Amino acid sequence: MATIKRKSFDKMITPTGGKAKWCKINSQVDEYEGKRRYTVTVTFEDKAKEKKLKDFLDDLIAKTKEDSEFAGCKKWRSENDRCGYTTSDEREVQFRFQTGAFIIDRDTGEEKRVYVPVLNAKTKEMVPHDTKIGNGSEIRIQFTPTVYWMNAESNGINLYINRIVVDNLIEYQGESDFSDFDIEVAKDMDDMEVPI
Repeated sequence: MATIKRKSFDKMITPTGGKAKWCKINSQVDEYEGKRRYTVTVTFEDKAKEKKLKDFLDDLIAKTKEDSEFAGCKKWRSENDRCGYTTSDEREVQFRFQTGAFIIDRDTGEEKRVYVPVLNAKTKEMVPHDTKIGNGSEIRIQFTPTVYWMNAESNGINLYINRIVVDNLIEYQGESDFSDFDIEVAKDMDDMEVPI
């Protein structure tokens, strides 16, 4: 069985002005490849703040590659692959944060759901767990960057969420009523006219 090498660094806080995208925190769980996590992607309109966070993550990986704990880890994934961020076709840098949504209770062996502490900066109150943080909400994330190396194909950095401060909450209101698509949803299939 392969040994996974990990190195966690001090907690950090993202710069102000980060915009949430695809936020699945507390009210929703991201289920992908059998893993149940809370996830959120953050982007910045301020390119200086974006560059500062990107450079910080790049430096962490570069320093870790030189660390004696990772001496046997010769081959790493190229450039910014799995380094905590991706760059979209629009040249927008997207930072991806995550943390586990469930833990195993050591005493009972039962699986228990955990929640990320989320504070509303305007009200100075905790955001209820059932609140859906919508795209465009301004957030700051306290996170723990952790560099890992399992093999030449599986290595990089994970950005683990500790807590979130919401500076400007835009609540996700639910399913679309299709009005944006200029179509009307019929209650009965017989009522629908389908153009051929």
